[in-house]
Amino acid sequence: MTADTLFMLANYSVMPFWLLLIVAPRAKVTDMLVHSGLVPMVLGITYSALLLNSMVGNAPEGGGMGSLDALMISFSQPMAVVTGWVHYLAFDLFVGAWIARDAARMGIHHFSIILPLILTFVAGPAGLLFYLLLRYAWKRRFQLTEVAISD
Repeated sequence: MTADTLFMLANYSVMPFWLLLIVAPRAKVTDMLVHSGLVPMVLGITYSALLLNSMVGNAPEGGGMGSLDALMISFSQPMAVVTGWVHYLAFDLFVGAWIARDAARMGIHHFSIILPLILTFVAGPAGLLFYLLLRYAWKRRFQLTEVAISD
């Protein structure tokens, strides 16, 4: 399979699961596939196989993760970039699932986390940061409301 084909397959394969997190976060199918870790685990297996393949005889001369130059040499090959991309897809989906579960546990209305979920899908850490700020504000508001009620 070519790197282009694998890239497209990986990209399109995660979209239904992100849609489930956004549209039906508490549905049984979302729980079975996304919240259980099944889909991120499949992505993890895919990533591990790609990583192993790139390490066994396919790594470019001078490539590696020990320096920026070595990393740039590694990512000069399309399959290495796809491997890195699958890494992002797996972790971002795992973080998105955590956001949905955590928000439900905290009592944060699901509508409030749609933007952080979309941001996590397209820009992982930025979406997580947005959610954590939202979560902090929600917690503060709740604590301030409790204080006002008890006075």
